Amino acid sequence: MGTAAVERSVDAAGARLCYLEAGPEDGPCLVLVHGLLSDKSTWDLALPLMADRGLRVLAVDLLGHGRSQASPRGYLLDDFAASLRGFMSAIGVPSATICGHSLGGAIAVHFGYHHPECVDRLVLVSAGGLGREVNLGLRLLSVPGIEHAVALALPAARRVLRDGRLHRLLRWDAQRVTNLRRKGRSVGSRELRGPFFASLRGVIAPRGQRGSFLEMRYLAEQVPTLVVWSEKDGIIPVAHARAAHAFLPASKLVVFPSGGHDPHRRHAAAFADAVATFVLST
Repeated sequence: MGTAAVERSVDAAGARLCYLEAGPEDGPCLVLVHGLLSDKSTWDLALPLMADRGLRVLAVDLLGHGRSQASPRGYLLDDFAASLRGFMSAIGVPSATICGHSLGGAIAVHFGYHHPECVDRLVLVSAGGLGREVNLGLRLLSVPGIEHAVALALPAARRVLRDGRLHRLLRWDAQRVTNLRRKGRSVGSRELRGPFFASLRGVIAPRGQRGSFLEMRYLAEQVPTLVVWSEKDGIIPVAHARAAHAFLPASKLVVFPSGGHDPHRRHAAAFADAVATFVLST
């Protein structure tokens, strides 16, 4: 089962942030940062396992996502980095291992660049910001005005997500349905839809991701880094993981031989082992 997580909230950088906490208070601190179309619940399978391994684990809802308040400024990487710095300060964590999934990976690297004193290690899980290539669907969602079409399609999408017979016909397992429902929550309400599109367009344009962090040589020289991916990731190609590992010769690389953009869920136990071993040995 794993250690149960406790949900908490805190005022940080002008907004109320909601987060989950589990594990010993005196353990090495691990801050989990989710990606687009997601929230802190994406870590629910791996979080208790990492807490069982002696880590103090904190999974935060980003500004305007999950149960956290909307951003008082905006949804660029600078805004998320400032919010994360405020979060850590508010809960009394001077530094931690920052683990980011997808957009959260880009935020983790950006945060480390601006606040290196707060980052003990980096864990980049199917991370954005390591190359231009990205799934066509996300590129299309960055087109101006597309949110109106998304709003019109929501009633039909909700019916699909409620239809168990269709799930069986399409061979969607429970894990995939859970992930799709989480994504649906991110665009299903007006309050969350605005932050999602603003966050998306901050890092993705119709031609691809807006840049690469691989020029940040300081990572190779100062911050122990673990890169985790799936071999057949359909959102961000595994080539980004291998390029990052080659660029950061001191980094560690774990690639799971499967598909999916969420190795922390599909391989929760192995993922928890890899992260805990990395944190406790570096």
